[in-house]
Amino acid sequence: MNQLDEIDLCLIRELQKDCKQSIKQLANKVNLSITPTHERIKRLESNGIINKYMAIVNPQTLGKTLLAYCQVTLVKHQGSDFIEFEEHVKGMDEILEVSYIAGNYDVLLKVILNDMNDYQNFIIEKISQLGVISNIQTSFVIKQTKNNSIIMP
Repeated sequence: MNQLDEIDLCLIRELQKDCKQSIKQLANKVNLSITPTHERIKRLESNGIINKYMAIVNPQTLGKTLLAYCQVTLVKHQGSDFIEFEEHVKGMDEILEVSYIAGNYDVLLKVILNDMNDYQNFIIEKISQLGVISNIQTSFVIKQTKNNSIIMP
């Protein structure tokens, strides 16, 4: 891991809270001038500590009211099946996250959809078309009490 000092950690925290802050605002918060603050941020980016900047959208405002977790079991556990699965789901906008997991299932998908009809179409027309899947078990989110993307260093 890269050596991060307290200033780097403060910049990471501040950028995660609000990445639209100006370099001047960030410099004031870490008690540096603008140039070294900008250089530190560029170093954090080039070292892969900061991967990207993005807007967090309220899914409800876009009609996305159904959040689900699909636990997927693959037919076989061989490299080509995992590669085929990854290629199949890569371009699906409904899928927010794909994680290989240990336990009773192989993959966990975090999926955002409009409604149950959208879910049915997603399963029938997209996911179940892949021959390497043997089982899908879905859990639907009733209410989220915490949804945070900030990782505190």
